Amino acid sequence: MIIKRTPPRYPRKGPSCLLVLLVLAGIAAGAFIITNAEQVRDTIIPTPTPEPTRSATEYALLADLSERDGELVEAVDYYETAVRLDATKPEFYIRLINLLVQTGQSERALEIAEQATVLAPDNEDVWTAVAAAHIANGDRLDNMGDPTGANLEYAEAVRAADSAIAINARNATAYAYKAAGLVFPQDPAKYDQAQEAAATAIDLDPDNATARLYMANTLELQAYYAAARENYQLGIQADPTMIDLYIGLAYNYFGTGSTSEAILTFQDAIAIDPTNAVAFDGLAYMYLQLGELPLAKDNAAQAIELDPHMARAYGRLGEAYFKEFNYDRAIEELTTAVDLYGEPNDLNARFFNMLATAYIRKDLALCTQAVPIFEAVSRTNSFSRESALEGLEECRRAQLGTSP
Repeated sequence: MIIKRTPPRYPRKGPSCLLVLLVLAGIAAGAFIITNAEQVRDTIIPTPTPEPTRSATEYALLADLSERDGELVEAVDYYETAVRLDATKPEFYIRLINLLVQTGQSERALEIAEQATVLAPDNEDVWTAVAAAHIANGDRLDNMGDPTGANLEYAEAVRAADSAIAINARNATAYAYKAAGLVFPQDPAKYDQAQEAAATAIDLDPDNATARLYMANTLELQAYYAAARENYQLGIQADPTMIDLYIGLAYNYFGTGSTSEAILTFQDAIAIDPTNAVAFDGLAYMYLQLGELPLAKDNAAQAIELDPHMARAYGRLGEAYFKEFNYDRAIEELTTAVDLYGEPNDLNARFFNMLATAYIRKDLALCTQAVPIFEAVSRTNSFSRESALEGLEECRRAQLGTSP
């Protein structure tokens, strides 16, 4: 039997037809994508859905929630946005002004206040907020050592409060701000008017903490310390978060000889608002009276950190160094205080006199710097006047080369 063997077929060399077709299809697809890039991109990549835009009212609600949580900076930002989105709602402006006052931005508050009065000149709450902004800016200028500018702001506060009262004669808070504007320049001729305005505010709303605050201030300047203390305490009962009431009460305690109570009350204020420079400055003053110089320096430095324009805080710090006989540091801090104050008056002359004294305690050769300061202090009616005259005499003797 013959077996016929057929040799096996060898595989075909070169690519298969299927592979060739796939490659050609890929090339064609690539060319299509390149020539129609925009169309392909729009087809393949989904169009992003824009985030829904919040309304001004929603931002105002967020601001209100932030304020309730104590997040005042965030609340200000939200109200700023609300006002940008809808500049027709006076309520947004009023709340923003009050928040700016609370956060120490009185200049910005006045900018918003000007817009608000143009928008709603017949709105009593707008004018009340304007009065608050002027009081706050007056306090800022006073802390900077500008009593003239401060008094102009207080006068503007009275005008704004009167505008609110003209619209609604039962606006207790407007009467309270009027009292503040009248009493803060410390003109005894206006104390009766201030007390009358504060009394009207309390008659209209006995639980109005602002009215209690400014009634207390008015009574205190007339040396009615017990009555003032009662109003501070009633104000705190009405609003336990109002820092100015604690600060006023603390100084009232100090004025009646209760320095320990004053310190505790300043500490209460700081516990509520750890960013309050005035409270730290008050603590520094208390510790200076007790001779606790390291604590005085710590608190004065904290006040300066929180408010770099607070002239009297630099004065407190300089005084603490002066009492430690560290005249170089005393001169440094007191010079800043004096520069901020500009000119000596009956209230700040002690810091000027202390600076001049630090110069001559360091070296009598520095009388050239000290004498002009002593002369300026001697022209005031302050308690430092006699000390300044003694400093001038000491420098005169030094220049003559004679001993006292």
